[in-house]
Amino acid sequence: MFMPVATHAGFRHLAMEEVKETGASILLANTYHLMLRPGAEVFKRFGGIHPFMQWDGGVLTDSGGFQIFSLPEDRLITEKGAHFRSFYDNSRQLLSPESSIAMQQAINSEIMMVLDVCIDSRTDEAGTREAMERTHRWAVRSLEAKAARDTGQAMFGIVQGGVFPHLRDESAAFLTKLPFDGFAIGGLAVGETKVERESMTLRTTASLPQDKPRYLMGVGTPTDLVEAVLRGVDMFDCIIPTKMAQQGYAYTFSGLVRVSRSVFRLSDEPLDAACDCYVCKRYTRGYLQHLMRGKHHLGSRFLSVHNVRHYQKLMGRIRDGILNGTYAQVYRELKAAIATPKDLKDEANAREVTLKEVG
Repeated sequence: MFMPVATHAGFRHLAMEEVKETGASILLANTYHLMLRPGAEVFKRFGGIHPFMQWDGGVLTDSGGFQIFSLPEDRLITEKGAHFRSFYDNSRQLLSPESSIAMQQAINSEIMMVLDVCIDSRTDEAGTREAMERTHRWAVRSLEAKAARDTGQAMFGIVQGGVFPHLRDESAAFLTKLPFDGFAIGGLAVGETKVERESMTLRTTASLPQDKPRYLMGVGTPTDLVEAVLRGVDMFDCIIPTKMAQQGYAYTFSGLVRVSRSVFRLSDEPLDAACDCYVCKRYTRGYLQHLMRGKHHLGSRFLSVHNVRHYQKLMGRIRDGILNGTYAQVYRELKAAIATPKDLKDEANAREVTLKEVG
């Protein structure tokens, strides 16, 4: 399952109807951002995020831990929670396990995430252990906050431990003793190598129950998804489909297409003949090249529609392969087809994947 990212309860270039038409059944919104604007009062007034944004699918809310990690140095992590200043009005804010759950209950998402402590992949073992153990204590507090006012929402725990295998084992062992509805793998996609990420993913999923969802947070490219499913992951979220669309790139099952290239100026071919999104059914590469070359927002919108649909089709092919018992074959086929171009590797923090660009 892939969740498109609607950080602020919306997409930059997509309407909810367009997202629904891509086949997405659940999306991700961010507690940190929604706490600052529009705030809990607005969600309570509208009855939650679904009527507010006119979305009748599922919603998972991230707790805000990664956003706190991404803030400048003007922040402080204590046992109480994360202290920081709002980037809107510079007011002092506290995001605690309890306030994060209260905000997610106001949002009324189907799945809530516990507040965790995110750290850089280069953090030493002592610092990683400290963050992991605090994440465990916050997980218990999150469960207590949920129990104090149970709204029927599911809640996932987040396994931490950085790139240290024994800490990953310890974190999974601690959290799986608690009554969570699913488990996320956190602390990856924060600067570690591809080998480290894949190793820690496999190490963690091996310690998680098979009858509850496993969610790899913030990942990733199509290749990342194919690799992670092979290692036991069920759920993903990432900004890559829409971010790459804004930069003029379209994912296809024949590689990654840089639509703004002049070679497409006279092309009357569809973006992807194998795709059933309305963009591929109606518009040519020549027209899309014109839009992206001229930096028209419509071009980013069209590519966003296509890329989100591509991710849903990718997950559909993966799911069919699993159900049919042919995922090993599907894995090889997809690995041979999907890739990230070398000239975007640094800019997009791409992983060490097979590089291929078509067109």
